[in-house]
Amino acid sequence: MPVIYTPHISPRLQYIVAHLFEGSARITTSIEEYQHDENIKINYSPTPLFENELWVLPSRLLMEDTIHEVEIDVQRWNGLPIFFATNGSIPFDIFSASFYLLSRYEEYLPHEKDRYGRYAHTNSTAYKHQFIDQPLIDLWMQQLELILKQQRSSWHLPVRIFTIQPSYDIDEAYRYIWQSPFRNILGYFIDFLQGKFEHVTNRMKVLAVKQKDPYDVYEWLDQLHEQYHLDPVYFFLLAEKRTSLDKNIDPYTKGMQQLVQRHTERYNVGIHPSTQSFGSMDTMKRECQLLAYHTDKKVNRSRQHYLMMNFPDTYRLLIALGIQHDYSLGYGSVNGFRASVARPFYWYDLENEKITSLLIHPFCYMDSTAIFYERLNTEMAFERMNSFYESVKQVEGTFSFILHNHFLAEQFEWMIWRQLYEDFLGKHC
Repeated sequence: MPVIYTPHISPRLQYIVAHLFEGSARITTSIEEYQHDENIKINYSPTPLFENELWVLPSRLLMEDTIHEVEIDVQRWNGLPIFFATNGSIPFDIFSASFYLLSRYEEYLPHEKDRYGRYAHTNSTAYKHQFIDQPLIDLWMQQLELILKQQRSSWHLPVRIFTIQPSYDIDEAYRYIWQSPFRNILGYFIDFLQGKFEHVTNRMKVLAVKQKDPYDVYEWLDQLHEQYHLDPVYFFLLAEKRTSLDKNIDPYTKGMQQLVQRHTERYNVGIHPSTQSFGSMDTMKRECQLLAYHTDKKVNRSRQHYLMMNFPDTYRLLIALGIQHDYSLGYGSVNGFRASVARPFYWYDLENEKITSLLIHPFCYMDSTAIFYERLNTEMAFERMNSFYESVKQVEGTFSFILHNHFLAEQFEWMIWRQLYEDFLGKHC
């Protein structure tokens, strides 16, 4: 267990040390205790103390309790971007830099929002300095581990196991069935007038129970999960009012209830709070109650629809509703590592300066982002997915990604996407 000396133990320092060393390091303010400890020594103070120690010269960030603009000057170290440069045994304050990224410090500062009211990825340090494709905190820790091994060659960070974590957003559970008669009649005439005769035929066959609904890919996914021993998470959109962004079927239909129940029996499921619930405790609470009714279980997992979230309000709202796991941390407009990390971590409430009980499961890849924002064709999109897979595997992290059932449909425009996903799992699982 590494021992870290510091003249002052702050909540910020406690938090980032716990994350970086996964609970396997302790902090002391006693120089005498630090001196006589036989474990690996890390000195986090303004002056070096002993020869056989790693000295990390602190910046001010972890000893503050305010939020303010911070100058970020990105340099290079062992081929990796670094900032908060200092002159210790390593050329930067790894604790402050990691805290800045993990706490999403920059998202508490004044910033530009995108058209959905979200933090625009173009504001981020990771995007501006072109390391958004890297789990940078994990890469820093790999380098630190090599340095600390010089003190004791047998020491290593806690063993990690690389895992693949698929997750699915069920925004539109079915295309034709369980829709209202009005929507099906309207859709029939729109397709006919637009010359989409294949859609007209498919709708008629599905409603006549002669063909499976194109968005009903659930049995196929079950087979993949069983074949490759995967443990996915499904998030269900249960908005009571349909809007241009919340297009789910009526959550009170028998079809929706049965779909949720069958997945609850096999997998972890969570709520997919609608865009209407953004900032609304009452609406989000109602949707959680609907999911709890369908599953007969307490709702403890969540992912925001359209990834609509603001720090710290959204996470405080989730905690108030009893959510323990959130899967929203990523960008909807670019794929990459929003917090520069490839494993779960507890959310730090920066305004209240405290560690919370909410475990964040960051993702780095989403199909709709690759298709509609990055404008990649199918082959290029899956090449990018494979690249993120390799990046996460390099640091033994959790490769967490998001797919949508309606992009895996047995329709002409999506068949190649469906096949490539199956090929991806066959290659890596």
